[in-house]
Amino acid sequence: MPPTSPIWAHFNKLGHVAGFRQARAQCKYCNHELNAAANKCIAHLKTCSSASITVLQGFFGPDFKLSAKQRINSHLPTEQNNIVTIKKQPQKSINNFVDKITSAEQNEAELLFAQAVYRCGLFLSLSELEPIKILFQKLRPCFKLPSRKALSTTLLDTVYEDTKDEINNLIKSTDYICLISDGWSNMLQEHWTNYLITTPRPVFFSAHQTGEIKQTGENIAADIDKVISQIDHSKLSAIITDNASSMKKAWKLLAIKYPNIVFLGCVAHSLNLLIGDIMKLPWADSTIKNGKKIVKYFKSHQIPAAVLKRYQRSSYDKQISLKLPVKTRWGSSAICLNSLQVNQLAIELTVTELSRNQTVRIDDDMRSIVLNDGFWKDVDNLLKVLNELVIGISMFESDTPFLSKVLDWYYNQLESSVYVFDINGNNTSIKNIIKKRWESIYHPVMEVAHLLDPSFHGCHLTSNSMDRISQFIQKYYSDNAVIIWTQILNYRRKTGVFANKLAWETSDNVDPITWWSGNFSDSAPELTQVAKKVLSIPTSSAASERNWSAFAYIHDKKRNRLRADRVFKLVYIYSNYRLQMPRETPEWKGFTNGFDKNTSLDGGVVDDEIQSSGENEESDYDDVNSSSENEESFNDNEADDSDVSC
Repeated sequence: MPPTSPIWAHFNKLGHVAGFRQARAQCKYCNHELNAAANKCIAHLKTCSSASITVLQGFFGPDFKLSAKQRINSHLPTEQNNIVTIKKQPQKSINNFVDKITSAEQNEAELLFAQAVYRCGLFLSLSELEPIKILFQKLRPCFKLPSRKALSTTLLDTVYEDTKDEINNLIKSTDYICLISDGWSNMLQEHWTNYLITTPRPVFFSAHQTGEIKQTGENIAADIDKVISQIDHSKLSAIITDNASSMKKAWKLLAIKYPNIVFLGCVAHSLNLLIGDIMKLPWADSTIKNGKKIVKYFKSHQIPAAVLKRYQRSSYDKQISLKLPVKTRWGSSAICLNSLQVNQLAIELTVTELSRNQTVRIDDDMRSIVLNDGFWKDVDNLLKVLNELVIGISMFESDTPFLSKVLDWYYNQLESSVYVFDINGNNTSIKNIIKKRWESIYHPVMEVAHLLDPSFHGCHLTSNSMDRISQFIQKYYSDNAVIIWTQILNYRRKTGVFANKLAWETSDNVDPITWWSGNFSDSAPELTQVAKKVLSIPTSSAASERNWSAFAYIHDKKRNRLRADRVFKLVYIYSNYRLQMPRETPEWKGFTNGFDKNTSLDGGVVDDEIQSSGENEESDYDDVNSSSENEESFNDNEADDSDVSC
């Protein structure tokens, strides 16, 4: 057969191979070698188990059938199994290939989209942005985004009413509630008053603009009375506001109509004022002023700032920014002094180097401050004092009711050695300042809460405390005063129904309200109700003040044309969504690096972020209570401490 035979498409010619007389060939499929004779190659291909059926039928014809061995090796079905049953599929409608949405699904999707916009505080024009349209067109072509008008009107009203129903149901299901209030002026100088209700977790209840109404004691009382009329005032334990004189006047007017409601000032506000009292001391005032000089110097001088950063990296392996205190927050002075303390080595090295530099001279005044050991000693003493007070502010501005801890905190301050130190060779104590400020903080309900908290059990009560507690019971619980007082005496002595040893052993393992409800709701129901009511009272109006950050976020410069009613609804949805989620205050955590009552600023709470030199030197960080600096307390221009808000 001539070499052009088609069989050679399936074999490789090897030529003459040692040991064989004839030329050899190799099968391309199984690599079998044989004599290069066409008829032998054809015979091999016919039985080759590695050749595919396509190759075999292409060479031998379509009628070629595989041998049994070839079927097994090629995994082909036998003739018996070669019949395939094809199930006829029903013809599909064109609707199966087109995205469609029902009217109910469209409405539900619009509502979910609106909820996301309101709860996240997004712009109402979000649905009109082209990238958002493209995204939803890709995800769900048939879904039509709601218009801006719908988001501003019908959908907003629907979500607001749903949220309002949830909040009202939550308030109704709570045994005892408290009302907290605060005032604020926005960027348009419109004065707002808002009200939050604690359940005990705070919820945003209402807010409105005061307009042309002057914030006198009478007007404030009338405004609060309107809010009380909207709730079940028999469940209202206390009303907490700031300490303005006009507020105290409103308390007296409201107490006539509601004699069973306790009126309290903000404890956190009072501690801020206490810090202000301390900062007025000559040595403290001098220390903070010199500290601010150092911070401002490095913020306003390029080369000294660069040298300082070099020493920070070499000394601490990071750049630790210097902080300036916020004008309206004396507590922020602790952060300023702490930033100086942790940078002391780098600052001293920088000043020493620049003192020898012939081209860049450092101010003599700056050098004398930094290289003065007395200054750094004063920084250390003042920081220890502020640290103790800032920890107290952190605790009492919490949403958790800590009224029983106020008395414990006060006596711990009196026993603390932090407030006694040497200043210029003179033994100095500031405990008298604390005692004087305590007079404006104290309320008998604090002693009642301290007594009824089983973890304290009135450990700090004095000889006159029981007299004040009995007067409190007679004033606020006159109907059951005898029964309640009898139960208090047994409770204090751990006699009668209060002799339960296991109950006292678990007092540190559960919160006080749970302890009372679980142990004595049946055996001492009258005192249990008093305990639940008193122990649910918060110590601060800070939650109401924090709510202004939500107003400032929703009604900002880009959305300053929003109407007041629309602003309220947007903030109502946004705030209540945030308030009902588990929260660690991010403002306070960033301010103090998350320290609690058992930790201290002495360990060097620092800001690892590098600050730009062009930032506002009076607002390097959020203030303690994360509220606007433009806030206005209910001030009737009377002589009082109300120039500083909580």
